Amino acid sequence: MSLKHKTYFLLTCFVSLLLLGQPAFAQRMRKTRVQLEAEKRRNLEKIAETRKALETARAKKEVTVGNIKALKEQISSQEEQISLMEQDIELIDMEMQDIISAKGTLENRLTKLQQEYAAMLYAASKHSGQLNKLSFLFSASSFNELLMRYKYLQQYTENRKAQVLQMNKVTALLRERQTNLEGKRTDKKKIITAKVVETKNLEVLKTKQTLMVGELSKKEKDLRREIEATRQSVTKLDNLIAGIVSREISRKNKETELKQDNDAKLKNIAPPKKNNKAIIELDATETTLGRSFGASRARLPWPVQKGFISDRFGVKEHPVLHGVMINNNGIDIQTPSNATVRAVYAGVVKDITSIPGLGKVVAIQHGDYFTVYANLSQVFAVVGQKISTKETIGTAGESGGATEINFQIWHNTARLNPENWLAPK
Repeated sequence: MSLKHKTYFLLTCFVSLLLLGQPAFAQRMRKTRVQLEAEKRRNLEKIAETRKALETARAKKEVTVGNIKALKEQISSQEEQISLMEQDIELIDMEMQDIISAKGTLENRLTKLQQEYAAMLYAASKHSGQLNKLSFLFSASSFNELLMRYKYLQQYTENRKAQVLQMNKVTALLRERQTNLEGKRTDKKKIITAKVVETKNLEVLKTKQTLMVGELSKKEKDLRREIEATRQSVTKLDNLIAGIVSREISRKNKETELKQDNDAKLKNIAPPKKNNKAIIELDATETTLGRSFGASRARLPWPVQKGFISDRFGVKEHPVLHGVMINNNGIDIQTPSNATVRAVYAGVVKDITSIPGLGKVVAIQHGDYFTVYANLSQVFAVVGQKISTKETIGTAGESGGATEINFQIWHNTARLNPENWLAPK
């Protein structure tokens, strides 16, 4: 391969890599951008839901614990939105830096292309004119050499055209990168402006929270009575679930013992010792259901179509009374008034009861897992009914001045954090 052929080949490869590499880079960055935009969209939906709940509460002109829980969640979502904006700015800075770097590479290459093209023009000027070309051709010492010189001149002309084409491509890429850069700068300015607005909104929400907490803290005696009543209700619910599990264990053990006794009589041998395991022995169908439920972690549908978590799993400080700790064996979900409540997975209704302070309660078994739906105002299911995923089982009730349900997940007698099991909204 001649020197000119090599130069042309390398030049073509370089520009092709630029043309191919930039979309690949853009695709990589776009994936991060898409993820960030999805997070921002989900968070804005949460803010909209909490705002709607607060507007409904404001219409009632009464400050309640439910209002404060909703406001606390809105503040958390607002802080998350500001954090996402900061991440967005960082991402734009990275994108801008990469664009500037790509521009620098393109500018250097364009300079080199222009220099090479100038050299080609200078070389061509020495042999310009039809007479010089003919002289160059017919001064060949043989016919084969004449053919080689002819091909050389032909290739030389093609190389010049290709050089111009590559310079045009690089110039177009430069214009595109410059447009992208200007767009990113505009986006950054918009986000910075929006962040200032959102930060001010956050301060307004925090001020509102302080005022609401101050107003409600005047009713400390009432709040402490509510806390004690809730603790008693939770204890009753714990006993309910423990009783369900205990009955299931007892029933399964009796079935197993009866089968073992019958087998022992047939074989004329002593029956085995009694099983005292504190877990439910499952048949094949129940085992499959339990395993299927266990594999659905972080993929379960929400028990209500719309809503937000207003109180999370575990022990935390009371939203109004400082130093007073409260415990939640599940999560509270605030939802629009009269919202339907649905099963998060297929199973069998094991119990339906009413508990003061927790409204109507439905417990559904899924193999060795149980889901509990508390604070329902109405129940549409019956004990023993086979329930399918997302099937309606009742209506959400009122609690703490808001429409709210308590949702729990148990594995045998172990309480699990439902937030880890529900699919991200």
